[in-house]
Amino acid sequence: MEAAHALGIPIRSECGGKGLCGKCKVQIKEYTYTEVERYTEEENEYLFLTVDELKQGYHLACMVTIDGDLTVYVPEGSLLKRQRILVEGVSRKITLDPNVKKIYLNLPKPSLEDNRSDIERIKDSIDYEIAYVNLEALQQIPEILRESQFEITLVLLGDELIQCEKGDTTEQCYGVAFDIGTTTVVGYLMNLNTGEENAVYAQMNPQIRFGDDVISRINYAQNKENLEKLSMSLRNCLFDIMDKLCSRAHVKSEEIYEISIAGNACMHHLFLGIPPHSLAVSPYIPVIKEALNIPSTLYGKKMYILPVIAGFVGADTVADLVAYPLGKNIKLLIDIGTNCEVILGNEEKILACSTAAGPAFEGAHIKHGMRAAPGAIEQVSIDEEITLSTIDDDPPLGIAGSGLISITAEMFRNGIIDTSGRLLTEHRFSSRIKTVGTMREFMLTDTISLTQKDLREVQLAKAAIFAAQRILLKTYGIEPEDMEEIVLAGAFGNYIPLESAKMIGLIFDFPLEKIKSIGNAAGMGATLCLLSKTERERAKKLSGDIDYVELSARKDFQQEFMDAMFFPHSRMDLFPSVRTILSRKSTSFSKKTTSRV
Repeated sequence: MEAAHALGIPIRSECGGKGLCGKCKVQIKEYTYTEVERYTEEENEYLFLTVDELKQGYHLACMVTIDGDLTVYVPEGSLLKRQRILVEGVSRKITLDPNVKKIYLNLPKPSLEDNRSDIERIKDSIDYEIAYVNLEALQQIPEILRESQFEITLVLLGDELIQCEKGDTTEQCYGVAFDIGTTTVVGYLMNLNTGEENAVYAQMNPQIRFGDDVISRINYAQNKENLEKLSMSLRNCLFDIMDKLCSRAHVKSEEIYEISIAGNACMHHLFLGIPPHSLAVSPYIPVIKEALNIPSTLYGKKMYILPVIAGFVGADTVADLVAYPLGKNIKLLIDIGTNCEVILGNEEKILACSTAAGPAFEGAHIKHGMRAAPGAIEQVSIDEEITLSTIDDDPPLGIAGSGLISITAEMFRNGIIDTSGRLLTEHRFSSRIKTVGTMREFMLTDTISLTQKDLREVQLAKAAIFAAQRILLKTYGIEPEDMEEIVLAGAFGNYIPLESAKMIGLIFDFPLEKIKSIGNAAGMGATLCLLSKTERERAKKLSGDIDYVELSARKDFQQEFMDAMFFPHSRMDLFPSVRTILSRKSTSFSKKTTSRV
């Protein structure tokens, strides 16, 4: 796997190369040594390779150590395809007031009668207070002043003079906002004079090859060398995105003066090269919460890093709320990913929590799961026959997160699974049920299926998310009907099939007109903080005012989680119906179910 990545061959690695996901199957056709014939414990133990694949020389790429020349075939299903990345998000009007100001000056030339210093001459000619002068700017000023006949443009960052340019360059003033996600990174090139977006570019987070989720990456970053790898890969990614943005908008890199960055707490720490170990152990404390203004290694510009809230509620959540203020009425905001953040409240009181939804909706731990790339099943309808919809209408290759929710809901609606999530054998689609070893699976196509284990992964994910919502409502002291709307943030929230999500109990059974998707709100929030110092103050206040609820410290979370594992009988009354189901079961059945879950 390491050799493939070094050659630019993007082999999938949802588990970070630990042999736990089985997504990196390759076929070794020719080799000059015999050790490759032996299978590792991981390859044998988790049964990712079928008997036929074993006979044909298939291995998990992350488990093969190279000791000689190899000829390797990488199947299409093992390649990391470019994911569908959402860059659009909710927008709102603000007063343009960026931290960067450019001021054109035509200064009087010095003389024996006017022998002020260069800096005095500059300060006396503007209304803005200059408290600091960057050393690099100070070194530039004497030459630039005299070569331009004292006709210059100052570049101010807050109250600091950071640059001096020849002539009038006030029209060229840009900044870049970044949303650093666990899976994707999006960059926005903004005109700081007009507030307009000049270009946007997105790509996969290169840290994926070190682990699919934040915990995998935290574990990988246990030593200084690995931490530097993670940090450098992300910095190179941002550098590359900035190159693409400049190329698309025909902007010079030196015309970019500031960068704003939002990301979850783990990405925040890894980007800055801060050891993230404290995030993964109780009591899950970030090294720093406050916003940062620091020098940048990206084109030598300054960076503004949005503040975080807690160990697993990061700057991306702050950015969500900057982009979409909650207002006077109570709203529930959910940002679903490998880590799910849940926000509840209004402008007077806001609660936040985080739950490990697991990587199921990202394609990991699902037999035929994949990210939202071309060929991924994203919608399923089961009536007289099964109808599949795939991204870009490509032939089906696997199941995306939205497809996983859609399939589960349709199977539940058609009696293919029961309220406990058990895959049944007596129904009109029973011919599609197959048993491989001891595992039942439902065949969607000749090659793509949803297994009993996959269904359990869906239950675990949706139970964690729904239980988090219940805990926040209980803490706030309200019922679902007291909320004005449910807001879904992020790419997954944008594409999620809402009726299916309600049917399986992922979200409350709200009227569709009261459920709103706001797209990549984190990216929009980072952009607003780039364009306005007022929005930075808003971010600072949000970080300090939000009350964080640590679910692991709540004794009632486990019960809420167990209740939410079941699929609801009634879509009109999700939670009480689950309690009814539980009350009707015998004690022995409840114990067995709890053990199995």
